[in-house]
Amino acid sequence: MDFKRVEGIFLVVFLFLNMFLFYVYQEGKSAQDTVSTGTISDNIESRLSADEIKIPHDLSQKHKQGYYLSAEESELVVEAKEDLKNIEWQINDNQLTARLIRKNDMEISDSDEAKKIDNFVSQKENVIKGKDYALNSYESKPGKQYTYSQQWEGLPFYDETSRLVVSVSKNDLNRPIIESYEQTYLNNIEALREQQPLISEREAIISLYTNNKLQPGNKVKWISLGYTRIFTVRGKNVYIPAWFINVESGKNTAQVERVNAFSSAVISSNVSEVKN
Repeated sequence: MDFKRVEGIFLVVFLFLNMFLFYVYQEGKSAQDTVSTGTISDNIESRLSADEIKIPHDLSQKHKQGYYLSAEESELVVEAKEDLKNIEWQINDNQLTARLIRKNDMEISDSDEAKKIDNFVSQKENVIKGKDYALNSYESKPGKQYTYSQQWEGLPFYDETSRLVVSVSKNDLNRPIIESYEQTYLNNIEALREQQPLISEREAIISLYTNNKLQPGNKVKWISLGYTRIFTVRGKNVYIPAWFINVESGKNTAQVERVNAFSSAVISSNVSEVKN
């Protein structure tokens, strides 16, 4: 393939990306204006109470800042060969699956289980770039597995492309041990635009309510702000900040809804891949 054709392909991708981001920004600005001026925003708490929708805490009206980001999924092969010790590992589709060779060396006690696992994750010979992750308490199940999310400038990625899941089991003496883990990691994280203001936690709940994603009798179990992937262009993922809201509609039924933190639009579960 000659240089001019390569140059043309990259120009097309660059123009498409900028057009898409401009469209999302304009759409988001319009949607945010609509929500902020609506009458529902003035009495959302009373409406939720009337519909018996439970919220875990008072809704924050603080506006944080966030970015459009691009990042590449790491293969982790080179780092695994160089850093991991006493661990059997394999990599498929950019996901590293690791098993501890000397499992009993990783025996932990029930009282300080989380602390011991944090210490394990932070060690270079155990987990690649483990210090780039933080515990995701919402998705962790003490005694079974601990989920960690990769972070960038203090905000986590809540996405399967940047996750560490540590599994805990019992040894022959019925004591908990670290058994294995699965890991994905993002490289070359870059901001595509300057920081922009995000909608508040309260505005995210208003968006869910006005879009009928909160029904009478529902219970919101937790609310958290993090990055989510929206589409992929030629191997690069694009992420935006989103409010993740766990909505429980029944005893054993819960759904994590996502609200675009730029536009307040509810995000579908699909991730688009753009090909040339």
